Amino acid sequence: MPLLVLFSADVMSCIFKAADVASSKSLDECHYNFFKRLTLVLTGLGTQVCILWGKDDGLNVRPPNFATYLDVILTFSRHPSLTLVHYANALWMLFFRHEHISKDKVFLTFVPKWVECTAPKIMKVSYPLSRCTNVHDTGAYACLDYDSDEEFAQFFHQCRSELLQTFRQATLVAPLVTFSYVQKWLATRIQKSMAEQGIECNYQSPTYLEWESLSQLLESILSRILVPTERPSVASGLRLLETCLNYEPSDPLLLSTLLSCVSALFVFLSMTTAERSASLLPRVLDKIFAALVFSQPGQAKDSRSRVVKNVRMHAASLMVKIAQKYPLLLLPVFDRVYATVQGLSRDPEQLSRLERVTLQEALLLISNHFCDYDHQTHFISEVIGSGADEWIALSSRAFESPLDFMTFVGLDRPPVEPSSDDLNGQNRSHILFYVNLFLAVVKRCSWPDDPDRASRGGFVVAHTETGNPVCRNPAAPHIVPLIPHFLALLKVFNGLWTPTALASLSDGYRGAHMMLELDRSNVLGTPCSASFVDHVDVSHPRAQTPLERMQHFLTMVHDTTYHILGNAGPSLGRDFYQMEGLVPDILRSMFSNLEAVPDYRLRPLVRSFLKPFVCSCPPVCYESVLLPVLAHICPFMFNHLNSKWHYIAQLYESGGMDEENTDTQEMLEDMLNRTITREYLDVLKMVLVAGSAEMVYNAMEQDDVECTRVNTTSIQAEVMSELGTLTLRNEATCQPIALCVLRALCWNDSTTSMKATNLAGPMVRQLSSDGSLTPDVAAHIMTSVLQALQLHGQHEANLGSLLVLGAQLYEILRPAFPNIIEVMNQIPNCNPQELQKLDERILSTNQKGNKLEKAKKDIFKRLTSQLIGRSVGQLFRKEVRIAELPRLGFPRQYKTPRLDETEGELELCTLFKQGDHELN
Repeated sequence: MPLLVLFSADVMSCIFKAADVASSKSLDECHYNFFKRLTLVLTGLGTQVCILWGKDDGLNVRPPNFATYLDVILTFSRHPSLTLVHYANALWMLFFRHEHISKDKVFLTFVPKWVECTAPKIMKVSYPLSRCTNVHDTGAYACLDYDSDEEFAQFFHQCRSELLQTFRQATLVAPLVTFSYVQKWLATRIQKSMAEQGIECNYQSPTYLEWESLSQLLESILSRILVPTERPSVASGLRLLETCLNYEPSDPLLLSTLLSCVSALFVFLSMTTAERSASLLPRVLDKIFAALVFSQPGQAKDSRSRVVKNVRMHAASLMVKIAQKYPLLLLPVFDRVYATVQGLSRDPEQLSRLERVTLQEALLLISNHFCDYDHQTHFISEVIGSGADEWIALSSRAFESPLDFMTFVGLDRPPVEPSSDDLNGQNRSHILFYVNLFLAVVKRCSWPDDPDRASRGGFVVAHTETGNPVCRNPAAPHIVPLIPHFLALLKVFNGLWTPTALASLSDGYRGAHMMLELDRSNVLGTPCSASFVDHVDVSHPRAQTPLERMQHFLTMVHDTTYHILGNAGPSLGRDFYQMEGLVPDILRSMFSNLEAVPDYRLRPLVRSFLKPFVCSCPPVCYESVLLPVLAHICPFMFNHLNSKWHYIAQLYESGGMDEENTDTQEMLEDMLNRTITREYLDVLKMVLVAGSAEMVYNAMEQDDVECTRVNTTSIQAEVMSELGTLTLRNEATCQPIALCVLRALCWNDSTTSMKATNLAGPMVRQLSSDGSLTPDVAAHIMTSVLQALQLHGQHEANLGSLLVLGAQLYEILRPAFPNIIEVMNQIPNCNPQELQKLDERILSTNQKGNKLEKAKKDIFKRLTSQLIGRSVGQLFRKEVRIAELPRLGFPRQYKTPRLDETEGELELCTLFKQGDHELN
């Protein structure tokens, strides 16, 4: 509250003048640095307003001079410097999300101003080749803030993403304002483009940059347009869609951005009447299919430019998107779409194999709404066609051994250039086509969500003990017979790492098994190298080398096959888990030669297969399927991770790890090890305490996300699942799982330790109740927690969770295992009186369940205070305290006193006295 004195008229006026003066001299580095600090101060002030506004003991009314304050923040948002825009945007996002501020009348008047000054900032900006002096040029400030193109590109990507996210939030607050702006912008841009017909664009052309930013903004706004109750008129949206359909760009880049606009505006077709939708939908489909067959003069199927391939693939992907989001709109025109796809597929010069598979994926999504098992499974057989028989025949030739596979794809022969002369390239193309086709079938085919429709359509084959229906996937009869051949392919991939196979590689393909540049950059968190940019950006055209083509082929087929088997569990259900010989086939193939497989090839097994395989397994298959699989993989994973962490720890101790150079092979191994450890702990979470299907899907679709502050009560809330109980009572799985969780507490990664902390509590409780613990094991458990406190206690989130865990485990173990007192006594300067207090509290109470008294946690914290690690940055930290500022006076709200609290006479009494005098 004292900081709100800054909202007084005098102070706010001075701030406004200071911002105005600094903005006029921004290219002066001193003034610019002052301007950045001023921005941080004022956005910090705004953050305080967000915290106080609406609280019972905070602000109940709008701060004075709030409009002036918002004007100052708008000054930052208008500024050419994207750094200042980024600072200000964080505050605007807080305002848009705030329950009271987002509804404030003064604030709402600033939303149109914010939209107008922020939307142009979404346009892509390049880092200047030389310093410029134009105060209105964004590049001039980029040179002041960033030292290289890579640094600026990384910042710009983050800044732009956050700006678009703020537009999504602003649409929830003022949908008419955001849509009106983008509607006007799109209409104006189309008029200009129609007048500029015939121009050719590249990725740096101003016209393309405007179209690209416009399409991104339109998609962001319309993705939230159905959420608020106040929406733009459907008629205006459909008019805008028709305007897009009438525009016929000849440039593939502009056509691609136009498709993005059509995709975003498709939402209005779902909002209109059936008659209007039926009249406009065919025109939309014609537009998409016209882009799908787009070509430029002189280009044949084998000579299409990359930009033409991109726009065609964009059109095919758009069909998948609308089939996924609006299948019921496409269902009435399914026959027309199917006939068009079939016609294009019959012409060998039209569609590439990837385009064809993508269109079939869209058809499969629509077919899910046939709600007729026989009809749907018949259609799936038409989509697959002779592919199943051809895949089985191919498997018998190419997947018998690693050497057969190498000969089939050309790994044992010198690279061939050009690619048109590479005869083995056709074999690789066949394999890639089939794995993509079968992934589309497994991933997209499903039964109806509605149980009644599923029952009427013939999808329900049984019911569980609780009465839930057991459904069959119409794709199961076509995919299940192919599962052994996918497993055979993975056995071959694991065998490629054996010494015999590696020795058979031709010299030109020695690097074919290396990690892709993009994957390497994603793991390390570094920008891609210039050589990688060259072949993904048409502004730097460069054909892939034979080695790069082979690298991409091996990675794509390997990862896609794991995705097929990973999706088989949630998609095919019991038909998959009850396959005859499934477990022996998995153990002989997928788990063969794992000791030779590097982490980047091991990661899909954990991330793409094990997670959904464990989570989707029906309970009736736990003992017959999951336990044998886990009994094989868990000991391997524990030994592999434990030895890898030991190796990396030795590198750090010996100085072999160069933390300054993030692109070394050692650093890559370290980051891969951290990533795969976190993902394996996610698998153990699903085994021990169960995870949601949504968590599995997100894990398969996205990269691992750093864990932030965790609610410490979650440690107590986790309950051991049925599968977790089975694994901890099984000799083959109990030890590797328990040891892995306990060791992970002390591995040198705070995120890994946090994940293990959440599992250790319920796991130890279950082991204790089963009587599986010994005095040595109990001592090892407490030692692991104390070591984790010493290593990770410097992190606030880890510290809170570990203290709760430590006190909880001490309470569980102390009554049965007095020897853990010896472990506690090894803590430096351990206070015997505090330890005695903790023992008395534990031994004298009969607590049940997961409840943990705060007093026990506090005692445990005092006991371990000498052990808790601190980061170097905190060792010499000096606390800064702001002196008490004068409180800003607000009109006091008086409360009417009660009668018994009132001194003197009430006005009512006076009134009656006056009446008595008049009567007398």
